[in-house]
Amino acid sequence: MAELDQLNVATERYIQDNPALVDNFFQNDPLLAYLKLNVREDFTGGTLIQEGFVYGVLPGGGYGKGKEFNITEKQIEQSIQLVPRLFEVNVTMSLEDIKVFNKGPQAAFKLIDSRMTGAYMSLGAYVAIGQYLNGQSAGYTFNLNGLAEAINDGTTNSFDTATYTTYGGITRNGAVGAALNSVPLNVGGAIEYNQLEETYGDASFGNIEANLGVTTVKGYSYVKEKFQTQQRFNDTQDPAIGFNGMKFNSATLIKSRYCPGSDIATANTQSNVAAVAYLTETSNGAVTAYPTITTGETLWWINARKPYIRFYISDDPLFGFGFTGFKPAQGNTKVCGQVLLAANIVVPGPRYHKQLYGITG
Repeated sequence: MAELDQLNVATERYIQDNPALVDNFFQNDPLLAYLKLNVREDFTGGTLIQEGFVYGVLPGGGYGKGKEFNITEKQIEQSIQLVPRLFEVNVTMSLEDIKVFNKGPQAAFKLIDSRMTGAYMSLGAYVAIGQYLNGQSAGYTFNLNGLAEAINDGTTNSFDTATYTTYGGITRNGAVGAALNSVPLNVGGAIEYNQLEETYGDASFGNIEANLGVTTVKGYSYVKEKFQTQQRFNDTQDPAIGFNGMKFNSATLIKSRYCPGSDIATANTQSNVAAVAYLTETSNGAVTAYPTITTGETLWWINARKPYIRFYISDDPLFGFGFTGFKPAQGNTKVCGQVLLAANIVVPGPRYHKQLYGITG
């Protein structure tokens, strides 16, 4: 060990403690914040989540006097069935660190507080990443049944180059016809105003319109650079979640680095590192890279209202972002505990939402 010089012998260190740690890794996700605030639903128990929907019409029409009515009994109701998915983030520490060394006025910050904050931020990041992916492909069956799967029509690729012929146990384009369909759009180039307007219209039915648009940072820049100067968009802020955005029709367009696009799909970006860590653990090592995506950015028109989308979270305190408490390991002084969550996203009405991808300018 090198000897200390006179200055270091005579002078104490100055460690900034407000804040003691600056977050240089995590990204806040506005879609997850919006879902938690507006469409959260307590899962109170049961073997699964069931959401019903109507998929057809009953026989009827104009008639002349004396006509024999069509009294055929026809089923027009069906249900999506999904199960809550389970998530955990582990915190392991050494008793020597938290009981002997990192304590008292000599501790610039408490390691245990830092690790717990990191655990909750990690879990939030993992759910934010997972909400855009699927929960049925090989390696993804422990993930949320996310937007790639829900907002699809069974025949057209989602952004991840896959089609999803079933959703919630129901076969699309079978007995229920197109009732569970939303056709993704591969822009395949620069986004045009008519594409934004028409896809927004695709997700609109009467006075029921999307109230949220989510895209990547780069996708947001493309839209702002091309259209804001034409006064087709106005800057706004959602006061409930605190994210800045642009107003388009009845929706607020916001940006996220966890939204599928070039940033999260590029190796070693911070969002990609988080995604790879999450997918590797979730798949038990079977998936070690972010899924292949169609080149470019994605944009999602979301009707973030009940009953068109719901974010189910267990009402049990432990499985609703709770902590198990630290438990001693065997044969050493390590202790570990887990932050737990049981949750899923359910989209009973895919037609009220729309995904665009392949946006390159």
